[in-house]
Amino acid sequence: MEPKNNKTLLVFLLWCITLFNYARAFCVPCNQSHPKLPSFHSFPPKLQPPPSHPPQETPDSSPESLSLKSKLPTIKISLPTVSLNVGKGVQTVSDPRIKSVCDKTDQPALCLACIAPFFNGKSDLLSVIEMLIKAGTKQTKRAIATAAKMAKYPKSNPKTVSRLNDCMESYDDALGNMQEAIDAIPVKDVGTISTMVSAAISDYGTCDDGFTGQPNPIPEGVSPMTKINKNLINIAGIILAVANMIP
Repeated sequence: MEPKNNKTLLVFLLWCITLFNYARAFCVPCNQSHPKLPSFHSFPPKLQPPPSHPPQETPDSSPESLSLKSKLPTIKISLPTVSLNVGKGVQTVSDPRIKSVCDKTDQPALCLACIAPFFNGKSDLLSVIEMLIKAGTKQTKRAIATAAKMAKYPKSNPKTVSRLNDCMESYDDALGNMQEAIDAIPVKDVGTISTMVSAAISDYGTCDDGFTGQPNPIPEGVSPMTKINKNLINIAGIILAVANMIP
């Protein structure tokens, strides 16, 4: 029995060796290198910052733009600066009744300064209106003289001179309206007074509109008579405020 068992064991060993060699023929050699897999700690991959680009030049900062700007001429208004001040450095009225009336307007100091040169001792509302209209008339005449002087300024361009001539016509219309307002005082026609003074305000505004409308005679489209017209409108506004006080 023992020889038979040895023979069986030998056959079994030969079969195992044959099977082992057959399996090696299909396996990857042991010494072949395998690609290294990334470790778990290497995820996620680090992102590299995008390449920096030089800042692009804006149209305003480009050499071509700067060169173009340097070639543009600088436009300046050649008209002299003028103003028409009322209520500064002039006499005022100390009558408490007149002061009481002016205090009820939006510009009491200007009201008192306008009345002072024409104050006749009367303080009723119609008399105050008459004195204020006389002040407005005087300042309108000064505006005409100023516009005429500016129109003769050597550096004034033709369009500006044309607009100044239009202003003088508007001032003439304002004078006519102020006169009609004074003519309505004796008959106590407050409605006509207010209407004519309002028309004068429109005349002053028309002067400025000639400069601010299109096409503008000067680059900025600003009337050189703006300060003067604002002062005239303020005086006329005081007249309307006093007229509204009349019951």
